[in-house]
Amino acid sequence: MPEPVAEDVELRIDALYAGALDRFTPDRDALAKELRAGGDREAAERVRALRKPVVAAWALNRLAREEPKGVAELERLGRRLRDAQADAMSGGDPEPLRAATEERRALVGRLGAAARAILAREGAGGAGQDESVASTLDAAAVDERALEALRAGRLVKPLRPPTGFGEAPELAVVAGGRRPARAAAPSEEDERDRARSVRALRRELAAAEAKERKVAKAADRARALLQEAEQRRAEAKDRLKEAETELRGATLERKRLAAAVAKLDPAH
Repeated sequence: MPEPVAEDVELRIDALYAGALDRFTPDRDALAKELRAGGDREAAERVRALRKPVVAAWALNRLAREEPKGVAELERLGRRLRDAQADAMSGGDPEPLRAATEERRALVGRLGAAARAILAREGAGGAGQDESVASTLDAAAVDERALEALRAGRLVKPLRPPTGFGEAPELAVVAGGRRPARAAAPSEEDERDRARSVRALRRELAAAEAKERKVAKAADRARALLQEAEQRRAEAKDRLKEAETELRGATLERKRLAAAVAKLDPAH
């Protein structure tokens, strides 16, 4: 058997992460066995060491493939967020940061809904997965490395956003970028005002994220109740159909017996 080229191995690894979650382990082991039989022991060991994604990470891998435009939008929004934060931290207008944060929240919500739909198709939805999905999308919106990991579609576990948007080390290069023109250094009072504005924005962001998680949990509970009600309704319809069938049979039997009695005993 000819030795597979590296590109072919990469494509087949991509296929593992894009495939059904319950097929990951057997398909991975089969590919490793095939590579070993073909003489590519290094690729075989690499494939054999691949980790199976957790449910939320698998949904995100599928999302990256089904919603490439959404992931690209996250990238563009991430650049805007970093620029807007750099301006706000250096004394610029905080409104662009507020607007970009609102857009990020809406986009994460939309992509999160798409991921929930993917999970629902597999019967694997739940509040735990929703939180992990939202956390990873938040991370991708502010962290370039997280975005690239999401785009690659090979996540094995969810990602978390940096602790404190302005403190992420990968954003340090942005902090030295565009600055508003100033005739003089900012005053101490200006610095305090800017710090208060940033803290207020962060509090608003944290509150909005907490509310989003709470509402998502409530939606999951409502969805579960609806599914349960629909299941009970379906069961009730089945029982009604059975009862109606039995009633028709009992009615026919009663009529048959009444006719037999009338025939044998006309005076009855």
